[in-house]
Amino acid sequence: MIVARFLTRSLAIGLASGAAFSQDAPPESAFRVVYDEGLIAAWDGGQIGLEGLFQVGATLGERDPAADAFVKRMRPELFGSFDGGYRFRFEPKFTENDVELEEAWVGRDFADGTLRFGRMKAPFGLEEVRSRRHIHFPRFSILNQFSPAEDHGVFWNAREGAFEYAAAIFNGTGGREEDDGKDLALRGMWHVENLGLESMQFGLATTYGRQDRDVSDSAIENAFGGDVVSLVAGSRLDGDRMRIGLEWAGFQGPWMAQAEYLWMQEPLALGAMQADSHFTGGYVELARSLTGEALDFGGVDTPNHSWLAAVRLSSLNTPDEFADGAFVTGGSHPGRIDSVSFGLSCIPTSHSVVRLAWVTSFYENAVLIDGETTRDEGQLAIEYQLHF
Repeated sequence: MIVARFLTRSLAIGLASGAAFSQDAPPESAFRVVYDEGLIAAWDGGQIGLEGLFQVGATLGERDPAADAFVKRMRPELFGSFDGGYRFRFEPKFTENDVELEEAWVGRDFADGTLRFGRMKAPFGLEEVRSRRHIHFPRFSILNQFSPAEDHGVFWNAREGAFEYAAAIFNGTGGREEDDGKDLALRGMWHVENLGLESMQFGLATTYGRQDRDVSDSAIENAFGGDVVSLVAGSRLDGDRMRIGLEWAGFQGPWMAQAEYLWMQEPLALGAMQADSHFTGGYVELARSLTGEALDFGGVDTPNHSWLAAVRLSSLNTPDEFADGAFVTGGSHPGRIDSVSFGLSCIPTSHSVVRLAWVTSFYENAVLIDGETTRDEGQLAIEYQLHF
């Protein structure tokens, strides 16, 4: 009888309203199951929720294989919060070949911010800290490969009025610690309204840490993720690495724009040779809701068979130290990499997106791709996404 009454009551509550309760709903202290941008079980003193992000894709381009289909991300997301400001989040990522942990942390909210321990996104890179649910292309820009992404450490996030800031100490390797060093990251943002646009934000971020690890299997990618610069066997990072990033975003009705600039110094070593390699680059992205809905980092407002178009221009300067071929394989010093991306997204519901993008990369110096030299190449990408 107890089980029957519990199931009957839960079903009745769920059918009552989904995301909101009617006046006849039980008091807030009662156990309840609702949907509010995720399936949430709540009770007096806490809640546990389940979200999901699932993406599959396909590409057509000039590289081998010319056509490819793949599972990009199958990610259930479990989160919860409890009395006293305690909270957690757990996000495993399943692909066709592997399972990895994207985020897994526990934390506590304080009056002036949130302290978190575990694995989460380091506070650097506007693209990287954005939700992948509402991006405008199947891939981020060419700069994103230099952002630290998820890592293990201690993270602090806070906001005071128009100012938002974050700090973190993390491994600096993207995963398991491989040396004795740690990276420090700092990021500050200023949010402003009615300064020429409905809203804007300006940001400055930096990371600093000592690196000592093998990077022989690493490569610098172009805007659609193809390897361009391949480091030779025995290459290492050995010394202090520093990143500085500038960011901006603006919103005006169905229009949205964002831009970033990156400067990075990395210490490369190969045997007795050492060099401080420098990367600089930036991108500008402009997007518009073709069906007129307001647009921001949360996607289009009230999506219903919505359409969105975007264009992104990006450029990356690879280190001059690569020119003599000491650190990179033959035919893999492009100098500057420029790219142009055109994207079109169909958003039929608030839980699904179809993205189509064409990306062309241009190389200052000819590079060797699949045994042939080229100064440009392109790729068509399509992605289907479900999320809740």
